[in-house]
Amino acid sequence: MQRAAAMVSVTNRLEPADVPRLLEAAGKAIGRLAEPGTVIRVAERNADSVWLFTRRGRSRPEGFMSALLLNEAGRSALFEGTLNLLDPQDEYLVSQHERPAAIYVWASFTPGVLAAGINRVMDRFDSPHYAEADIISTSFTLRGHRAMVRRGFEQGVWHGGRLIEDFYMIPRRPKTLSARMPSYATHDPVLRPTGIRVVNGFDDMMRVAAVRSAVYIGEQSCPYNEEFDGNDLAATHLLALVDNEPAGCMRLRFFGDFAKLERLAVRREFRTSRTAFQLVRASVALCREKGFRRIYGHAREDYLNFWQHFGFSLKENGAPFAFSDHVFVEMADDIEPSPTALSLKDDPYRLIRPEGAWHVPGPLEASAARHPDLQAARA
Repeated sequence: MQRAAAMVSVTNRLEPADVPRLLEAAGKAIGRLAEPGTVIRVAERNADSVWLFTRRGRSRPEGFMSALLLNEAGRSALFEGTLNLLDPQDEYLVSQHERPAAIYVWASFTPGVLAAGINRVMDRFDSPHYAEADIISTSFTLRGHRAMVRRGFEQGVWHGGRLIEDFYMIPRRPKTLSARMPSYATHDPVLRPTGIRVVNGFDDMMRVAAVRSAVYIGEQSCPYNEEFDGNDLAATHLLALVDNEPAGCMRLRFFGDFAKLERLAVRREFRTSRTAFQLVRASVALCREKGFRRIYGHAREDYLNFWQHFGFSLKENGAPFAFSDHVFVEMADDIEPSPTALSLKDDPYRLIRPEGAWHVPGPLEASAARHPDLQAARA
């Protein structure tokens, strides 16, 4: 994928003369699209709305990805059907200096190797300016559904008390996230086969071991005793699944006043998805729910930019060090505990719920129902 990405240049500098030609080519594959004048108008309002993809050695763009950068009213209008997708109303679009509430993937035409450029656009939409905007898309084919799922989209959007199944979304807006399950507890084998869960059993530990063996031992030739270092049973593990297939994992260990993130691994076939990003965000969310204010980790020098994307910085007075044939640096970040962070003020039942499932009643609460006298004592 990296080799393919190097063959594609991506820019948001739109030349109006290119628009009719690109729309004509895309229309043959996609169907009816907005008029050239409409696309130009949207791009003039916000240059990040239209991205052009050009193969290396070619002089003209051959593909594109476009997005409607919507304000709060535009997000609602999208779900309510009042946003004109063929001629979007200006009142619903944000300018480049405004932060959007939602990023709607308007149209994408990336034949062949040009698809490798999509990750570059998504990286732009992961930047701080856009990081709190929901990313929304649609798909009406099985192939499109699978592509959405692999990129971390969840099918179905709740709006106005109803589920709209035609939309796919990567929830990132604080208001959206607060109304949803914790990011470390999004997987359900039936309802949400793509998501993340905390490992609570031996079967899931086997899945974690399989992912890490494939990545670290299989790809990086890490010795077994170095990869499985004796800390796995003293840690919390997150498991990411795509269509119920184990795709990635992360290990967290907890110390006196900080938590440590480590052993992030994503299988090769899922690295074009957002699995790695979701695992890091879910890990930070779990640390916040536990009340930690500082997180720490080791980054390979060539992956430091990835971690800086989440706010990590080099640890003060830290020096590079080596293990398992790679050079690492220490990194740290300050975080705020969640408003619902675990504490001694909690109901005692919450503190005995399974790890990562503090938001739902646990098995020991159900057990209390066997004894009415205990229920009365609780009351």
